[in-house]
Amino acid sequence: MKSRVRFLLCSGLLLSSFQSQSAQSLSDEARISLHREISLGAPAPNSGPELLSERSQSTSMFVTVDGTRLHFVIRGVGRPVVLIHGNPGSGQDWTRLFAPLAAHHEVIAFDRPGHGRSQRPKAGDATVEVQARLLHDALKQLHVERPIVVAHSWGGALALVYAINYPKEVAGIVLVAPAVYESHDGGSILTSLPAVPLLGDAVNSVFTPLFGASVVRRELKKAFSPDPVPPRYLRSVLSEWTNPKKVKAYSLDEASLNDSLKKLSPRYAEITVPVSIVAGDSDLIVSEKDNAERLHQALPKSHLIVLPKTGHEIPFTRPRAVVDEIERVQRLSRVRS
Repeated sequence: MKSRVRFLLCSGLLLSSFQSQSAQSLSDEARISLHREISLGAPAPNSGPELLSERSQSTSMFVTVDGTRLHFVIRGVGRPVVLIHGNPGSGQDWTRLFAPLAAHHEVIAFDRPGHGRSQRPKAGDATVEVQARLLHDALKQLHVERPIVVAHSWGGALALVYAINYPKEVAGIVLVAPAVYESHDGGSILTSLPAVPLLGDAVNSVFTPLFGASVVRRELKKAFSPDPVPPRYLRSVLSEWTNPKKVKAYSLDEASLNDSLKKLSPRYAEITVPVSIVAGDSDLIVSEKDNAERLHQALPKSHLIVLPKTGHEIPFTRPRAVVDEIERVQRLSRVRS
């Protein structure tokens, strides 16, 4: 029995190594294809915040904070708007907002630590509080002042932490299908086990390459429902989200969130900047009633819009609604200042 288990582990690790190399190649090709929509070019090193690629409209860059290298895409000029993706995800999740926003704003889309092309901190847990601090310090290094922070799903908790911890350094918040209260839905074994020390790494290395693609397809179908999954997006994320390193980052983020929300949610009422909340009435990933509506009750001055026949992936399926709420928060922040 022991020899069979050992054989399975060794076979899985070899397969993981082979597939991760192939997946990296596929992921790079798919990402380049998707990034053509936001005018990204080929990599080219530079100085300062490290420049990777640039054309007339968009720039892909890195900034290092406390030894952690964070990737972001920047475009446009004007009041800064910072975009924070969910879990899992990357800055490319905001592709359909870039062009309309960049007409009047400086748009900055970050890959959260461990996602996309950003590094995970080498020491300590990258809790939502830690990620908010890394974002704050990155924006400070980039001389970005009082942005409107726009966040999707898991990123909604990060935006709220940012507003609580740095109240004078944010102009307003737009939350899209936010996950901002404790959840006890558990998730699948494949996505939760990688967060378990030691055992999780072995399970992740063996089973993610074998079963990860089917899990990603199933979860994306739920996330986009009732809309279809865009084929180009599926091709782009399939290889990345079945990479054991990325799966571990996703699992660690998911595992730590409830403890953070338990401490932070009682403090939401401290937030005084303009807040808009956009949710879908058909969201199969995050309960609109348990999160968006509950948050709206905790923040009576917030603005809640519930979109009909809309699921979780609102940045892709209803980008105009998100842009409209960003402009609304922009107007309110001007009145306040």
